[in-house]
Amino acid sequence: MEKQKERMLSMRKKTIGEVLRLARINQGFSLDELQQKTEIQLEMIKAMETDDFDQLPSPFYARSFLRKYAWAVELDERIVLDAYDSGSMITYDEVDVDEEELSGRRRTSKQNRASFLPLFYFILFALSILIFVTYYVWSYIQNQPEPPSISNYSVVRETSSTSSASQNSSSSSSSSILESAISVSGEGNYVEVAYKTNQETAKIQLAVSDARSWISVSDSELAGGVTLSPYNKSSQTTVSTKNPVTVTLGVVKGVVLTVDNQTVDLSKLTTPTGTVTIKFTKN
Repeated sequence: MEKQKERMLSMRKKTIGEVLRLARINQGFSLDELQQKTEIQLEMIKAMETDDFDQLPSPFYARSFLRKYAWAVELDERIVLDAYDSGSMITYDEVDVDEEELSGRRRTSKQNRASFLPLFYFILFALSILIFVTYYVWSYIQNQPEPPSISNYSVVRETSSTSSASQNSSSSSSSSILESAISVSGEGNYVEVAYKTNQETAKIQLAVSDARSWISVSDSELAGGVTLSPYNKSSQTTVSTKNPVTVTLGVVKGVVLTVDNQTVDLSKLTTPTGTVTIKFTKN
């Protein structure tokens, strides 16, 4: 059967022990919990709550224990000690609450404290994970190499393209110059080379690698002829560009002819021996 609970605010005179006990109950402490908080022996606590101060070791210890007890249950220690020193009772403002309600309040207080602990540990665990993840992401970002600048990349590509274009242009120009400077006509055992130059002289060189051939160049130091072989692989001379010169090849195959370091195409000489006439013209 549920009891009707009434609370009345009243002024009552109570003994020190009654005030201590009611204050402990209102704070939700059991005797064991108060003993742990104050480090006062359980027998001494019970003696104080029953006003049996003769059980305490001495008045000095009684005052010390009363001071600790008052602190633990949030009482004014001066009032408690004054009442002890004068042997009087304490005028106590209290709310009448029966023992069953006080016990229930204490149990609720314990449950609230117990239910708070799992939440506290969960929050602590979640914060630890968050800190770890944040540090990991920060470390990963710091260790990443910086990507190359797009503008620099574009400049490099553009420069490379420009360089390639310049090289191609240069090659094309060189090829055009070579094609326009030297032209070969004729076939069989005789070909004629037309060489455009503004120079007064031209350098003629003949060379072999593994072949052996007797060669001569008219109107030059090689007019009397010389034999080219693997032991004497090349020979050169300088001629005047005012008159044509004739190059005689005892063996065509394997001989390379160059005029001012420009190779003359001898593929039209199809016989074992051949003659090449070089004519010089102005650009």
